Amino acid sequence: WYVALIVLVMFSTCVQMAEGTSYGIVPFMNKKQLAVVSALVGAGGNLGAVIAGFAFYNPIDHPLTPFKVHA
Repeated sequence: WYVALIVLVMFSTCVQMAEGTSYGIVPFMNKKQLAVVSALVGAGGNLGAVIAGFAFYNPIDHPLTPFKVHA
C-alpha cells in the first residue's frame, strides 16, 4: 500500500498544480472585469460538481452513461 499512497500523493500534487493554473491566469485576463472573471472561474468548479453529481446519481438506463457524460 506504500506504492499506492505515493502514487496518490504525486497524482494529487499534479492535479492541484493544474487547478492552480486556472486561478493563476485570472489577473491577466481583463483588468476592468477582474471580479467577473474571478466569479466565472470560481463558479466553474461548483458547476462541474453539480453536473458530475447529476451524471452519477440520476437514474440511468445504461451503466456506462455517467462515465461517458463525465468524460
